[in-house]
Amino acid sequence: MEQDDHQVITRLFCLDDGNVEASQTLFFDGIISAEIVSLKQNVRVESFQGHLKDFQYLDLSGDIPSFRIQKRDKPLVVDFGTNSPKIINILIHLLVPIISEFSIFDIIAGCTYYPSLLLGRTAGLDENMKIKLILWENVDLIKKVITSETCIREINRFVST
Repeated sequence: MEQDDHQVITRLFCLDDGNVEASQTLFFDGIISAEIVSLKQNVRVESFQGHLKDFQYLDLSGDIPSFRIQKRDKPLVVDFGTNSPKIINILIHLLVPIISEFSIFDIIAGCTYYPSLLLGRTAGLDENMKIKLILWENVDLIKKVITSETCIREINRFVST
């Protein structure tokens, strides 16, 4: 994925297809996703209930459930109530035991892709899209699950974190 100085995706490509690595290529250990989207930050969820009937909505902006969330036929929507990586990282650690049935891909889609769709925004990553990128680190890529060490951070090629 290539982004310009304004966080616009200029190109999507596979490094395996090129003979030479592009200059200034950064490699990350983890999964890159679109930015996390909170429904609660964008709409009154109470007035949005009709749209949520086709989803398994998990609101993490208040009390964290003390029971394991069962995987159902409906896609998961995870609402952290924020897009702050610092707060989300705290919530992810609390989330591990209650959503262990869900793959990391279900969780990422649940807090990026499906909320964007519900809000009528472009979901996914496409060329010419301006977007913050999130790196999901310390994910168990063999089992495809989050761990107690999983955390997120914004990818900003101009600031070292």
